[in-house]
Amino acid sequence: MTEKTKHQNWDWLKTHEEGQFFERKSCYDRTGGRLKLRRVKEVAKDVVETLSAMANADGGTLALGIEDNGTPTGVDYPEDRLQVIFEAPKRLVKPPLKARYQWVELDGFKILVFEVDWSPDVHQLSDGRYLMRIGDKNMPFPASDIAAIKAGRRKRITESRLILDASIEDMDLEVLNAFRRKIGLSLTDEEIFLRFRLAEKRNGHLVLSLAAILLFAKDPLRWHPACYIDFVKWEGTERKFGAEFNVTKRERIEGPIPVLIEKAFETIRPHIRERQRLVDLFFEERFEYPTFNLRMAGSYNQCCSPQRLCSGRDPHRGLVV
Repeated sequence: MTEKTKHQNWDWLKTHEEGQFFERKSCYDRTGGRLKLRRVKEVAKDVVETLSAMANADGGTLALGIEDNGTPTGVDYPEDRLQVIFEAPKRLVKPPLKARYQWVELDGFKILVFEVDWSPDVHQLSDGRYLMRIGDKNMPFPASDIAAIKAGRRKRITESRLILDASIEDMDLEVLNAFRRKIGLSLTDEEIFLRFRLAEKRNGHLVLSLAAILLFAKDPLRWHPACYIDFVKWEGTERKFGAEFNVTKRERIEGPIPVLIEKAFETIRPHIRERQRLVDLFFEERFEYPTFNLRMAGSYNQCCSPQRLCSGRDPHRGLVV
């Protein structure tokens, strides 16, 4: 159990309503009025059913070791039996689930908290079933329908995707404070993210979106491999390779989008030709390429194109100057 986990308030696990993003599961059987520890394979089956259904829908959190009424009863299996539960998301689901788990303590009981993100894959249980989370139920669903829903979701703007392992501590406060000054509103960091729909409150915690990370993270590359600009200058209008290699300057620019825009502009600006024009008896220097268009075409469009955001690949756009 990490130091952060020890000091985090997990009481919401007892009171939060079960639904689309949250489920509680018990390790005990109360049939006949007696409290009896369930077989670990049954518990592992419950875990993978819920996690696969959530991954096929919108992601979510599963708290193992809490009764439906919110009473903690704990997870009390020997280490070798616990491995059956830990390995279940990979062993009993195809393709394997990328689920995270951590131990937390509630009222003196050890609780196992699983988290899973929305997955672009359609996950199938080892018994052949496909489940999808609908409200507080894990419902059987045709694989083709789940695939169609996921295909539609992939086509949406991906900035709204929630990133569970990012927090406000990962944000660049200097960039965030600059934005706060620009909008002129006295809002806390959390209020800014919620007001501009850059985050959601989920299970009592603030969960940031990909948009928040691209805009404000200290290191957006941790979550998106293409949040950078590769500035390349070559002689002529066509880039050449091999014996005709004509690149004269190359520089990689990294950071959140507001930083990228300014850094890219300052990098490109010295390479834009200026011309003098006579205006009212005075010579006026102007860039051949308008500065606003330069910022947009040379920076924002490079790192924020839908192709790059969705695939994480560089679309290799160019700006001829």
